[in-house]
Amino acid sequence: MMGFSFDQREFGTGKGKLLWFKDPSCATRGSTPRGVVLVAQCLVVKGAEDAVNKPFAFEVSTESDTMYYVADTEKEKEDWINSIGRSIVQRSRSVTESEVLDYDSKR
Repeated sequence: MMGFSFDQREFGTGKGKLLWFKDPSCATRGSTPRGVVLVAQCLVVKGAEDAVNKPFAFEVSTESDTMYYVADTEKEKEDWINSIGRSIVQRSRSVTESEVLDYDSKR
């Protein structure tokens, strides 16, 4: 079983982090995660039950990696997908807006 944590302390700046732990009981603020994914680097998040043949599985893809996670329930899986998906959309909008502003300022 694996525990997850979504660090939203810097969420508004696009620096949110997906942290994972070997054991859910280890997922405290003071424990060291087994891995970290910068949500700003995420391109795709979607269900992945068929890919890994496990219920409640989901996939998080960056430009260089695809990672698979398994939640404890369908609701938890959907919560993860929705939360990470919102972050991807927000980042996409902010990048697009900054590109438009940069383009406009060069005129």
